[in-house]
Amino acid sequence: MDPRLLDYYSRELLYIRELAMEFAAAHPKIARRLGMHAGEIGDPYVERLLQSSAFVTARAQIRLDDAFPEFTLPLLQTVYPNYTCPTPSIAVARFFPLAQGKHAVNGTVVPRGTAFPSRIPDGELTACEFRSSQDVTLFPLEIVQARLTGIPPDIPMLDRYVPAGRTAHGALRLRLRTTNGASIANLAGLDRLPVYLSGDETTASHLFELIHAAGVVTVIGVPGEFATGTLHAVTRDAVVHEALEPEQSLLPAVPRKFHGHNLLQEYFACPARFWFFTLTGLAKGLASIAGNEAEIVLLLERPVDRLAETVDASHFALFCTPVINLFPRRTDRLDLDPDRQSHRLVPVPAASSDYAVHSVQAAWGQVSEDSEALRFYPLHASVGESTSRGARYFTIRREPNRAEEDGRHYGTRRPFTETRTFISLVDRDEQPNTERIHYLSLEALLTNRDLPCLIPCDGRRDLFPHKSIPAESVGLVRAPTMPRPPLASGERAWQLYGQLNLGYMTFDEPPDRPATGDALRRLLRLYLSEDAAVLRRQVEALRSATATPVNRRLPPHFPQPFGRGIECTLTFDESGFDGMSPYTLGLVLERYVARHVSERSFTTTVLCSTQRGRLTHWPPRAGTRGAA
Repeated sequence: MDPRLLDYYSRELLYIRELAMEFAAAHPKIARRLGMHAGEIGDPYVERLLQSSAFVTARAQIRLDDAFPEFTLPLLQTVYPNYTCPTPSIAVARFFPLAQGKHAVNGTVVPRGTAFPSRIPDGELTACEFRSSQDVTLFPLEIVQARLTGIPPDIPMLDRYVPAGRTAHGALRLRLRTTNGASIANLAGLDRLPVYLSGDETTASHLFELIHAAGVVTVIGVPGEFATGTLHAVTRDAVVHEALEPEQSLLPAVPRKFHGHNLLQEYFACPARFWFFTLTGLAKGLASIAGNEAEIVLLLERPVDRLAETVDASHFALFCTPVINLFPRRTDRLDLDPDRQSHRLVPVPAASSDYAVHSVQAAWGQVSEDSEALRFYPLHASVGESTSRGARYFTIRREPNRAEEDGRHYGTRRPFTETRTFISLVDRDEQPNTERIHYLSLEALLTNRDLPCLIPCDGRRDLFPHKSIPAESVGLVRAPTMPRPPLASGERAWQLYGQLNLGYMTFDEPPDRPATGDALRRLLRLYLSEDAAVLRRQVEALRSATATPVNRRLPPHFPQPFGRGIECTLTFDESGFDGMSPYTLGLVLERYVARHVSERSFTTTVLCSTQRGRLTHWPPRAGTRGAA
């Protein structure tokens, strides 16, 4: 059933009842025969007739409204197809490397896109499949102690490590130990160490802000010997972000200029997938440590406040990566009815409730079982592989559907709106194909629908690594999220298309009104699902968004030393974040706003809080909007 049907039915029934009352007032004699009086309908049969009419007209109105995106959806499928596809379940996985092995000391890279089958949920027959979004280098290493402190008293002449104009007010101390007793210096190639913040969401979000907004320099040494031993300091890019680059996206790749939109869509699907920080420049400092332990001190230019009371080693996890329940598959041959123009895609008929189609890259049709396979191409694609007049194409249509009970009787199971996918075989003019195709196979991206949400996660043995990966086990440190239906539906499809090509003035208010951030809030609401109450409060917590032209001296990687750009100031009311930090949303918006200025200009973003004032000021970022 279409989840919109109840709302449409209620509106139609209200309209018909009002019309019936108007009729009764104008024609009282006829109305009495129908059992209709002022304000009520006494005849139950007439009432049922009105209700059935409302039901029929509601279905018709849905069909009429669905015709509106027939132009905008093909545009989005061409320009930004992720808006037209469902958002799969997302989680964060952690590797537990093997301590022993010839390859362990040198580090082993688990590449992006590695497949991991999951544990089979209780009462189910199908294992979910996840794919990793970034490379992970495994070492026999663990964090055995972590603490937030004030200014470290055991680092002599601390100010010599701190850059001019900055002051240390606190520190994060991480103690590392090899799990096989080997010397830290023997870990060849360990120069970057990504760390995931695995604690509760409130603590992790504030730690994420503290580390990235206040991190100044890292100091590396032997535990307990900082006052007398040799220290190594990393003063340039000591701590950097992880999981933000286009090559680390969870969702299918989009043009680089739209990467900020991809990050925004991923944020509203799973904010916790961003909570990484990477320590860089470690190789030189670790090479001088002969023992099996090392300590890394990250100096902070903010006091650690109450976080020091709760943070310990359990809030930090090594060797983590976001994973997504999205995987490629060539389907078996599906039976088609050649007399129908639209065919529902059930990629695995034997387990129809466990698999769903995310997107289709190609299709092959056959007239009979032993006939030649005919290639069909997507009609709405950015780059067509065939421009021949006689080429075969397919179009995709999606319908939301409130999933019925399918045998998964769990008291804690949340409502799930599935996305049904239909395919039509057409020619270049979008007319029905006349070759009477009886069989179809697909090259598609699939999901396991809501099955990942049923995985009983223990954080240690939730996924199964391939035998070639030197990991004892793989656990989920963040449980899988509920999949979401496509963002593009109804009028929202056109609004999503429009926001792909906006200017920075979108973030300004008219001069006769205060800067309330209404324009940006309207854009952010497009990314919200109906049941996203927590994220909706975050969007509504945006108090102002202003854009001001500025002149700046630019970093060395810019082609020119000086430039004129836009300074965007975002102000949030933290009461709308339920105790969490607004830094993660601000970080994603910092990438998003770069899309709205020319590639010959730049943006620099300031994040403010109504409670704490300015939180951070990001350096200039080159715009990604094309310029003629």
